[in-house]
Amino acid sequence: MTEQLSYCRICAAACGIIVTVKGDAVVKVRGDVEHPISRGYTCEKGRALPQWHHSSSRLDAPRVRGVEVEWNEALDHLAGILSAVSSADGADAIALYLATGLAYDSAGQVSCGMWLSSVGSTSFYTAATVDNAPVLVASEQIAGHPMLNPVWEPQHSRLLLLLATNPVVSHGYGTTLADPVRRLRENQAAGGRIWTIDPRRTESAALSDEHLSVRPGSDVILLAALVRELFDDEHCRDALARTCRDDEVSRLSKAVLPFDLDAAAVATGCERSDLNRLVADLRERHGHVAMFCGTGSTMSIDGILVEWLRWVLLVMTDSLDVIGGMRFNRGVVNQLSPIRAGTDPLDGPKSRPDLARVAGQMPVAALVDEIESGRLKVLVITGGNPLSAFPEPDRFRQAVSLLDALVVIDVADSELCDLATHVFPATGQLERADLALAEQVAFRSGMQFTSAVVEPVAQRRPVWWILGSLAARSEHPMFGGAPIDSLSDEIMLRGLLGHGPFPPDEVIDAGPHGVNLEPDYGWVRERMTPDGFWSIAPEAFCERLAQHRGPELGLVMVPRRESAWSNSVRFAGSGDEPVVLIHPNEARDRQVVSGDWVAVTSAFGSLVATVVIDDAIRPGVLSVTHGHPGSLTGTLTSSSEGVDSLTAMPRASGLPVRIEKLGM
Repeated sequence: MTEQLSYCRICAAACGIIVTVKGDAVVKVRGDVEHPISRGYTCEKGRALPQWHHSSSRLDAPRVRGVEVEWNEALDHLAGILSAVSSADGADAIALYLATGLAYDSAGQVSCGMWLSSVGSTSFYTAATVDNAPVLVASEQIAGHPMLNPVWEPQHSRLLLLLATNPVVSHGYGTTLADPVRRLRENQAAGGRIWTIDPRRTESAALSDEHLSVRPGSDVILLAALVRELFDDEHCRDALARTCRDDEVSRLSKAVLPFDLDAAAVATGCERSDLNRLVADLRERHGHVAMFCGTGSTMSIDGILVEWLRWVLLVMTDSLDVIGGMRFNRGVVNQLSPIRAGTDPLDGPKSRPDLARVAGQMPVAALVDEIESGRLKVLVITGGNPLSAFPEPDRFRQAVSLLDALVVIDVADSELCDLATHVFPATGQLERADLALAEQVAFRSGMQFTSAVVEPVAQRRPVWWILGSLAARSEHPMFGGAPIDSLSDEIMLRGLLGHGPFPPDEVIDAGPHGVNLEPDYGWVRERMTPDGFWSIAPEAFCERLAQHRGPELGLVMVPRRESAWSNSVRFAGSGDEPVVLIHPNEARDRQVVSGDWVAVTSAFGSLVATVVIDDAIRPGVLSVTHGHPGSLTGTLTSSSEGVDSLTAMPRASGLPVRIEKLGM
């Protein structure tokens, strides 16, 4: 048996691992104690990589309409369809959806954009408009670029606010957090305080100094009230005066005027004294504040306002782009530069003129409309399952039958593959080399590399090879026309490193332990904003705040993550049964007990789940795992009603629901 260093690519935390291999069998995965960031930590998903790698669900051969074929036959068949569709309907009739499962396949992710460009199509969809669009829209409006993202520095931070996020399970949202429990405790030991704002006493809340169990949907009123309160603080006013235009500061002040701490106490259901302590912490730790939000807020109504007000609080407390607050990573491969003034945005979906693109991406909420209207004829899906992520999964299931081709590129079989005309088996993470390209959210400023741990078996191929081979059958080949079989993972990755601050050899030789890029401070406001000021009060956000309604009455649903799952994929543990968490009071009122089956119903549909009674969740709230293939939470959401016009996001958190006991 041999051991090889690598890093895990299930999520963006990129924890260092040691993989034990016997022949072509992956025997064991354990944490690498020498890894400078994860320090020996792995989660249960990472430790279960051997079982996942050898799973019977792995795809091994291409399929065309359910029949296994050789690669040349499959690629030739699809290339013929692509050529015919492009000629008859235009290149934009060919779309690609890039999902989270491909987000950490560095060469594959980059190749998706290259392939779509080679086709000439602008029909690019990603998972961002499923759960993350408010983050991108707020960043672009305030700082000038959608990919700018504040990163927590626990060695400097003295106050961390976790709003509707649970990094102990998710490993960070906005800041990747390997070894999350130890990182949080180390921050506290150094004098930091942590507040969790969440309707459930999550694993992260249990470690926090303070927990506000707020009503879902009250986040906007709470944050607006905090901003209003901080306007009375001289240090906060000075921070705004130095970094923002006077007219925007004035507009912001007027926008938050209707929101005070008394209103926030009513909306959140929290004690006024608790909110006073939070304000005191913000004032006392001026210059050392950090905050990140999660899908509990981004997927809610007015999630864009939560993200905006998060930036406002960071700016007011002089905690953005400075030592002591939150930094921005410059990047090694993904080096950001200002968006050129006067750049015309691409058109949005013609079937949904009410929705615009987000960061150049078409909104997922419009994808089925584009198919039903006949504008999309080919859909390529890489690393994801719209059936478990999109609103109205039954409608999606029916719509794909209208396509000339539904192409699935993935590592594992699924119901989606059964619907596909073409299925292409991709290499798994242990079968490919990689770079850690989630740079803008990375805990470390730098880069790490891994070679493949084992050779791919059967007919599995890298995603870049699949797309490059497809493009080679057209008039617009990728990779400069180089023969596909002359390339390799490492050649592809060296190309990505070619314009960065490190020689490719230095990054490759450093391996999974990586190289560090010295953090930089002040560069965003200096280089990325048009005039050196944060655009702190976009008119569209202020207008939306004036229309904000506050939390819904009655029982509402919020999403959560599970430690053994990554979205719709279970990597560890056993049992695929969907579970709904409810408070004992709700269970008593509805005469249900743990283990009962219930129907959870919204205005748009229903799902069935098993009850687990949990006093850690606030009364009036139930929680279902987002993306769980057994529950299909998309059945409770709509792609037309409640879609945010600023972010194109369907509403999937804070939804009014009712529950009904099923069976005897």
